[in-house]
Amino acid sequence: MPEPGTSRQLALVVNTSSGRFVRGGADSLAEAVTRHAAIKTVWSLDEISPDRLATACQDGIFGLAIAGGDGTIRSVAQMAQASKADCPLLPLPFGTANLLVKRLYGDREPLDLLDMAAGADSRDFRPGLLNGSLFLVAAALGFPSTIARAREKLREFEGAPPLPSFSKRVAASVRQAFSPGIHYRTDLTGRSRKRASGIYVDLSDMDAETMRFIAVKWREMGDVARLGWALLSDPERLPAGLVSQVDASSRKPLAAMIDGEPVFTESTVEIRRAEHPIQFLSPAS
Repeated sequence: MPEPGTSRQLALVVNTSSGRFVRGGADSLAEAVTRHAAIKTVWSLDEISPDRLATACQDGIFGLAIAGGDGTIRSVAQMAQASKADCPLLPLPFGTANLLVKRLYGDREPLDLLDMAAGADSRDFRPGLLNGSLFLVAAALGFPSTIARAREKLREFEGAPPLPSFSKRVAASVRQAFSPGIHYRTDLTGRSRKRASGIYVDLSDMDAETMRFIAVKWREMGDVARLGWALLSDPERLPAGLVSQVDASSRKPLAAMIDGEPVFTESTVEIRRAEHPIQFLSPAS
């Protein structure tokens, strides 16, 4: 990696279908980002691969700026992690939710983040893995992942979706919410396996080697109310804490989400942090 004071130019990876490109008024911002002095070259998302990232970082590219949403950032991060390139990432808020960018940089805008790149430090971060699929913010199993799948199915229709089909998906999601069909084990349970309706794992402490974990088990609507009361009155009653790994299984393939997006997975799931870190640019301390 170049020493401080040398040229620190970035390659920019662009996903033109991300939220801020699609919505009106993004043209001027997109042009300003691609013409910024920190940007040496621009690639579309389908032009990159782990090998290309590794080669670019060896040939003088200081880092990779990413203009896209959480899915785009996760895709580039997975390639960077696979290549093990010494090349930090600078995700820019061009998506709809921008979960990772807000966690890293708050509400800073793309041009502001590019301005700070020349004097930025790099920060190691061990992402999470759900059966090998990388995530950067959080992963979930069970409910509400099933609701997210119904939402994604809704997006496939150009007009109004067929009501019976959509209603069946929502009903199936609600049934799973009140069926504790996930068996799981963590550092907190030892060898004992517990049951849950839903599991949530968060990487909120980016410098830690552990993950924040919570499990819920609902059988009826009263359980939802009692869960809310437990969170307010005695949160330690809930199965929650810091864990290094979650092993879960179900009789059917588990509904899952990574960084807010539904994914297809198997009936057996392992969630842990990756052995090899990736790097992000952060303002110099």
